[in-house]
Amino acid sequence: MMPQLVILPGLDGTGARITPFLREMERTVPVRVLKYPPDQPMGYVELESLVRQGLPQGEPYVLLAESFSGPIAIRVAADPPPDLAGLILCGTFARNPFPWLRAVRALAVRVPFKSLPRWVRAPLLWGSGDPRRAPPGAERASAGVARAVIRRRLHEVLTLDVTTHLAAIVLPTLILQATRDRIVPRAATRLLVQRTPRALVADIEGPHLLLQSRPAESAAAVLRFLGRGN
Repeated sequence: MMPQLVILPGLDGTGARITPFLREMERTVPVRVLKYPPDQPMGYVELESLVRQGLPQGEPYVLLAESFSGPIAIRVAADPPPDLAGLILCGTFARNPFPWLRAVRALAVRVPFKSLPRWVRAPLLWGSGDPRRAPPGAERASAGVARAVIRRRLHEVLTLDVTTHLAAIVLPTLILQATRDRIVPRAATRLLVQRTPRALVADIEGPHLLLQSRPAESAAAVLRFLGRGN
């Protein structure tokens, strides 16, 4: 029997964008999304505490972390709860993937990402210059998330470094890598692979929002990993 899949969502913290992926997974395994408060600016330490409180008890599960949530899952897996059976990292990083922004982070976190034109976000997030090809719910995902929350999360990303935790992860680990990711550089994935002892990599053709734009392909890779006895 496959373990339950627990998902930590991306920057918006809602999980609203991954509905197609959830449908694919729920055909085979139980799935839960741990959502983050949309109105409370919380850092990685606070969010890790929130996640640990929400994890299942008494049954095996695998933790899947998307983008922003990767560092939270890394810290949890480095000091794992008893029932955590595996780790999946999707389009994520262990330290600031934009080091060139560190010097101007006070300005960078104030960029109004929620109100950027769709033609700017489309190529970066879902790999198409045509906003009409956005995954279902993509535009609504962050609508209810306070700007102060997004700013705090971006600040956390720009000051992040959890690379020392990677060596402590002894759980089976799958890294989902989008071949056309324009947000997270390949160097970030290489670091995860090099520092995580039991890491496997699955390359999936697609953009940064991999679970949203390639739900079937992503689900197939995750199910293969879950079926290996994790």
